Amino acid sequence: MNPPADVLTARQLWWGVIGLSIVRLFVSLADTLLNRQRFSTEFQERMQTAGTKLAPATVDLLVTLGAVLGAVFGSVIAALGVLVVHQLGKGKLWARTLLTFIGIWLVIMGVASLFSIGAVADIWPLVSGAASIVQAVLAAGAIYLCQRPESAQWFVPRRPGDPGKL
Repeated sequence: MNPPADVLTARQLWWGVIGLSIVRLFVSLADTLLNRQRFSTEFQERMQTAGTKLAPATVDLLVTLGAVLGAVFGSVIAALGVLVVHQLGKGKLWARTLLTFIGIWLVIMGVASLFSIGAVADIWPLVSGAASIVQAVLAAGAIYLCQRPESAQWFVPRRPGDPGKL
């Protein structure tokens, strides 16, 4: 049995959320690498406040390494998201529950971005904030579609041999 149309649409919305998270990841990476000197200066000031002195080359390396590790970690999280969305299409209740919690968090963060977007001075945070708002809208729509009665029936656990989903 095929998933209801609402579940298929919700999966597409979740793929949009994941795609926008990758966009936000690359925007953050570009912001960090293009403004590396500012980040390095801030990092070095924090280290001096803590009583640690590092060479400027070491600080620059740590900032670059942090950006690259952030990109790798974010890509792994996005890949896990794709796997969870795939399980959503198979009717797994745990996937719907997990995505509902993640979606609620994204909606809260999107509302926060909506109210703080006017205070942004640079283009990179503006793009990231706009993507966050669109993610919130997509996630809210996906949550709604997965909670509709026909969709809810798709997530009811069935025993082997029961008619319905495979």
